[in-house]
Amino acid sequence: MHKEIIKSNIMKISTIVFTFLFFIQISFSQNNSNQKPPKKTWKILIRNDKSSEENFTLVGKTIAENDFQIEKKDKEFLSIQTSVKNLEKLNALYYFNFLMKDSLIILTGMSKINLSLNYGGVTSESSYDKIINKGMSGSIAKESFNEMWKFALLIPKSEYEFITD
Repeated sequence: MHKEIIKSNIMKISTIVFTFLFFIQISFSQNNSNQKPPKKTWKILIRNDKSSEENFTLVGKTIAENDFQIEKKDKEFLSIQTSVKNLEKLNALYYFNFLMKDSLIILTGMSKINLSLNYGGVTSESSYDKIINKGMSGSIAKESFNEMWKFALLIPKSEYEFITD
C-alpha cells in the first residue's frame, strides 16, 4: 500500500514537471513575429546578423518583391524610402523609411489622408504625419501601422524592438 502511494505521488510530480517544461519550451520557441507592438510605437528596430551593406540589399530586394517601389535610396548613408502607396480600403497614402546599420534595420513611416480642400481658389492638402500605432481598428493610423508591421515581418531571421513616444 505504501509503495503504491509513493509511486502515485512520483507519477503526479513527474506529470507536473513535464507539463511545466513543455509550456516553457513552447514559450521560448515562439517566433518574435507573434509579438504585438505596443501602443504608440512609431519606430521598429529589426535586428539580425547582417552587415549594413547586406541589410541595404536585403531591404531593397524585399521592397521589390512585395509590390513596393523605391522612391529614394542613398548608398552613402544606407537609407531607402519607398514610393507613396495607397492604403487599401481607405482614402490615405503612406510610405516607409529605412536606415540600415550593422545588425540593424530601422523602420519608420509617414501617412496622410488623401484629401484636399479648395476654399476661395486656394487649395490646401493634408500633410504627412509619422506612422504611430494608435487609433481604432480600421482607422488610418492603425491600418498604416499594420502595413508597416507587416513589412517588418517580411525581413527573415529577425528580432524586433519597438520605440514608443
